Amino acid sequence: MSERVKPERVKSERTLPAELSSPSEAAISRLPMSARRSFGATATGHRTARVGKPGVAWGLLRKADALLEEAIGAGDPADRFRCAYLAALRGAGAVLAAAPAGAGSKRRRTGNAWVLMDAAAPAFGAWSKFFAGWSATRAAVETGVSIVITDTDSDAFFAEVGRFLTAVEEFIGQDTSAHLQAS
Repeated sequence: MSERVKPERVKSERTLPAELSSPSEAAISRLPMSARRSFGATATGHRTARVGKPGVAWGLLRKADALLEEAIGAGDPADRFRCAYLAALRGAGAVLAAAPAGAGSKRRRTGNAWVLMDAAAPAFGAWSKFFAGWSATRAAVETGVSIVITDTDSDAFFAEVGRFLTAVEEFIGQDTSAHLQAS
C-alpha cells in the first residue's frame, strides 16, 4: 500500500489591517451571553499563497453588499438583523472562495460557514467567533421564534457586518494583487 503524503502548508504575508481584524468591543458586548464566553484574546494567522477563485469571491461580495443594502430598507429590527446576517454569510463564502485550494482541514466536513472560514482563513478567526455567536439568534428569527432584537442591537450588528465586508474586500484584493504580481 502506498502512503499518503501530506501537502506542505504554505504561509504568506497576507494579513488584515488591525482595525478590521476583529469585531469592535462594543459589538462583542452585544453578543448573547453564551457566545461572549468564547471570546478571549485571538491570534490572527497568516496564510495563503495560491489564489483561490477571486471571480467567484467578488460575485459573492457583490451579493453580500446587495443584502446589506436590503437591510437598510427593512423596517423591523429583526428583518434588518436577518438581512445583515445573510450578508455576512455571503462574505464568509467570498473568503472561502478566495482562500487557497485545500486551505483548512479536509477531515472536518461541516456545513458551518464560520467553522470553514476559520479553518481556511485564520485571519478571520475573531469574525468567525463573532458571527457564530449570533447563529442561534439568526435561527430564531428565521424560524419565527419570538425574540427581541432592539433597533440599537440591529444597527450595531449591521455596522459590524459592514466592517467585516470591508475586511473581506481587503482580503480578496490582496489575493488578486498577489495573482497579478505572479503573472
